[in-house]
Amino acid sequence: MKNISRLLLAFIIALSLDALTKTWAEQTLTLYQPMPVLSELLRFTLGYNTGITFGLFANSGSAPLILTGIIISGVFIWILLAIHRGEFSGTAVYLLGLILGGAAGNFVDRLPDMRVTDFLDMGIGTVRWYTFNVADIFIVFGTLFLLLVTLTEKPQWES
Repeated sequence: MKNISRLLLAFIIALSLDALTKTWAEQTLTLYQPMPVLSELLRFTLGYNTGITFGLFANSGSAPLILTGIIISGVFIWILLAIHRGEFSGTAVYLLGLILGGAAGNFVDRLPDMRVTDFLDMGIGTVRWYTFNVADIFIVFGTLFLLLVTLTEKPQWES
C-alpha cells in the first residue's frame, strides 16, 4: 500500500504542476510571442499542439485522444497490479507516477479543445526544439531515469 501511495503522490504532483504552469502560461503569455528567460536559450512562447508527440497526427480528430485515454488507463491499471505484486518499488514507483502524471496532464489539457498547451521554447537563434510543457518534461525525464534505475538495479535473483 505504501508504494501505491508513492505512485499516487508523484502522479498528483506531476498532474498539478503541469496544470498550474499551463494555466499560468495561458494567462500570462501572448500567443507565439517569445519571452526570453535565459536569453534565447530558454524562452516562454505560448503555442498549442493539436497533434501528439512532435505534432504528429495533428488535426486527426478524436481518435488520438480516445486511443491515448485507453493507453493511459491500461498502463495505470497494469502498474497498480505490478506494484501490488511487488514488481515495482522504491524510486521506480515515484518515476512511474511522474510519467503517468505527465501523460495524464497532456490528456486532461486536450479534453476541452483537442489541443495541448505548450510554452517552453529552447534553442539557439533559429535552431529551436519543438515547444513543449512541464508534462513532457515529466514523461521524458521520468522515462530516462526509470531506464537508468532499471539498468543499474541489482536483479532480485542475485540478492
